[in-house]
Amino acid sequence: MSSGDESETEMKRPPSPSTPPSDGVDSAMSTASIEDDDHQAVIDDEDEDEDLEKYQPFTVDDFPRVSSEFDEQSDVVFQNPDIQLRGPSAMFLFRAFNNPLVEKHKHFFGSQYQLYDESEVNVNNNVRAINCSHGCHCLPSGVLQFIDLKIVGYRHVQPGCANIFGFFAVRENGEPLRNYVYRRGIDNYEAVNVKRDTGIAHLSLTSPARCIHMGSRVLFEFKLSVRTDDQPEDGPKDDLLIEGCTEFTEFMNMHKTRPFIETRRLYGEKCGLDMKFLVLWNAVQAKVDVEILHAPVNGLNLNLYAKTSGFRDVIRLFFAVTESGCRMSLVVGVMRYSYLILCIEGSPKDGGFSQELPCCMWEGRFGSGYHGTVHEVVYLHDSTKISVKVTWKAVKSLHDLKH
Repeated sequence: MSSGDESETEMKRPPSPSTPPSDGVDSAMSTASIEDDDHQAVIDDEDEDEDLEKYQPFTVDDFPRVSSEFDEQSDVVFQNPDIQLRGPSAMFLFRAFNNPLVEKHKHFFGSQYQLYDESEVNVNNNVRAINCSHGCHCLPSGVLQFIDLKIVGYRHVQPGCANIFGFFAVRENGEPLRNYVYRRGIDNYEAVNVKRDTGIAHLSLTSPARCIHMGSRVLFEFKLSVRTDDQPEDGPKDDLLIEGCTEFTEFMNMHKTRPFIETRRLYGEKCGLDMKFLVLWNAVQAKVDVEILHAPVNGLNLNLYAKTSGFRDVIRLFFAVTESGCRMSLVVGVMRYSYLILCIEGSPKDGGFSQELPCCMWEGRFGSGYHGTVHEVVYLHDSTKISVKVTWKAVKSLHDLKH
């Protein structure tokens, strides 16, 4: 565990971490006990094989295409057993607040989450300053931490990558402003690879402005499109993929009293949207400030990711080419009396040489707290020096509860 105000760490070329889980579906295998009748075991195996074949994940050919009409969404969420068995648990997709078919004053979440206000959570004041000089007033709280966001069932017929843009934001019940975890403009699209058989495309999440406070409920709001450059010059340059909102509440998991990972799916007319996130109880915020103090002349391929609170799932924080002077600030929720693991992988950007360039990795472990900053200087190799600062803050305080 990292401690102290500042230390220097040097690690050269340790083994790379294990590969994150794939998109495959885990299948449970049962074995008959030696006392079971052989004939009955054969029948059980045949039934299991039939179930596995019947409930395979959807492909682009049989993926359900569902409008945001109430009756169709009700059938997806509550009535269709195939949908619940062939993918993650479905959530109800509500129309977007600005949908022409919606009367603004009648939108299901319009007034509760103030959807007319598209303002963003203030980045410069992302956690209220808490004065603990005369006794600590900090409290742990529920935190929702996104792990993965991906499009599913999308039939991409154009050659090459799909150019995705749009946003995905979370609104808290207490302060219902947009806290973005994905945000790209049409000219800053993300080129993603789409699997031809399943229509899966992973989106690169960005850090929210602050940790997402999970009280009793939160709202997911989104609009994702694909840029279409093959249209006529005066034609539209985008094609809407999925748009709307949905609410995640603590009542959906009343039986879960410990932190858990949740994967939920929304079904739209052109594709689905899978959301994977952690729900942490008794958590605080770790603000991670990274600065590239020195990098190779041609640039640095940098991969920054984290693991939190004992979970093995990887939270990808940054993956791009950087250079000296680059700075970034990111936030991660961490449970009290637990820890945050930060991992940095880096290699010089290929300057035109054909030989494989070495990749170095550093890993640091930071114990959670209400206060304090831990600073480390990381040397990946002779030409790379990186500053890492982890600052702890509470997401909520006694003052917040009183108001």
